[in-house]
Amino acid sequence: MSRSFCPVREESALIIIDYQDAILNTFSEEVRQQLHQQTILTIRMAQQLQLPIIVFEQYPKGLGSTNEEVKEVLGGDYQPISKKVFSGAQFITERLEKLGRRQLLMIGIETHICVMQTAVDLLDIGYAVFLLSDVAGSRYKHDWRAGCDLISRAGGQITTLQTVLYNYLNAAEGPDFKAMLPYLKG
Repeated sequence: MSRSFCPVREESALIIIDYQDAILNTFSEEVRQQLHQQTILTIRMAQQLQLPIIVFEQYPKGLGSTNEEVKEVLGGDYQPISKKVFSGAQFITERLEKLGRRQLLMIGIETHICVMQTAVDLLDIGYAVFLLSDVAGSRYKHDWRAGCDLISRAGGQITTLQTVLYNYLNAAEGPDFKAMLPYLKG
């Protein structure tokens, strides 16, 4: 696999889509636990590596806000963008242009709805999308697979958190590696 298929740290931003308990609580316990652990690790990575973080919430008036523990980990990075439409692309393109970030790590729920529609819309206007497939979920595995497949066929890269993290770190040394090590041992 060519290194061109991996995101570059200085060009990347993290997009978290609709990580809300009302949606999460419809998932199996096993999927919820994996998503929760991986979401927190992804946020810690983004914060350590100083990646901009964008948070979406789908209709928070009806579905509630982002999961409380995730909000805590986000701290000052929790500045949610509320939406009622499934794709959030239209709400962030101006911000991404100002940030100068063209490579987008995408995580969240549900993979086949809001994650997929946001990803495809951003791909259509020239952004590179990297779906962290182990940090994205749907209530049903066949929907998750369909969402991943559609993003891939639209030109997005399907990868995993550890693939991206270790690509960013590049070596088992340095301050970023040492800062992330306690989270990677868990």
